[in-house]
Amino acid sequence: MHWRKIGDVNIFELEGVFSNPWLNRPKEEIHERLERNPSNALLVNLRMLEKVDRLGAQLILENVRKVSKGGILGRNLSSSFVAEYMNPNESIPIFEKGNEAIPYFGKELAQVPAASVTRQEKRNFHRLKTALPAEFEWTDGGGIFSFEVVVLNLSEGGFYGRFLDSKTEELAFRKLDPFDLKLLSVRLALGPDEILEIGGKILRKEKEESELAGVAIGFYNIQPEDHEKIKACLEAQQLSQ
Repeated sequence: MHWRKIGDVNIFELEGVFSNPWLNRPKEEIHERLERNPSNALLVNLRMLEKVDRLGAQLILENVRKVSKGGILGRNLSSSFVAEYMNPNESIPIFEKGNEAIPYFGKELAQVPAASVTRQEKRNFHRLKTALPAEFEWTDGGGIFSFEVVVLNLSEGGFYGRFLDSKTEELAFRKLDPFDLKLLSVRLALGPDEILEIGGKILRKEKEESELAGVAIGFYNIQPEDHEKIKACLEAQQLSQ
């Protein structure tokens, strides 16, 4: 089991087997993490979970019900099994992709201090805190690798994002190299019906004090119309903050 916290969202990533008689330790760990990191939002990632039984499903739902905003990531057999134990009047969302969960937890994810999501340095563009979904692809001789991030701050020149799950984070640190000049294919969701497909470059990758990995991506050869869309998004974000 892996844990991370982005903004005010606790994220638990379950993998392997989550069933009796192996529930005591993860149950204690979940309790300890939540006690030390109180939050009003919880996302349980089941994408890597291979098996869950009735007690495991009930434990997952028990913790999700404790918060004002909870959700499950991973539309698969495990999440379908967990859903069978939901109350008829419950509306706990189950997301297929991380980029579906990001808008739902938008305000909670955005509760990240500015100093923790970007280094203090002279910049050409002003950056604003956001919680936007983005995907990007990186290609090498071994194939195409896709990454999902939550964009925690955005400027007209690029963005800084963190990963929702450990597998993507580990892959990013193995594969991404700021000194590699290969162009990335970036899909940035500025809104429900506004998806920008633009080029990008890795500017840096880093570990924060919380040991979460982050990546800074700069836009490359951005078209004037896309630049105006980003600018309009930033203006709207500034008005809402």
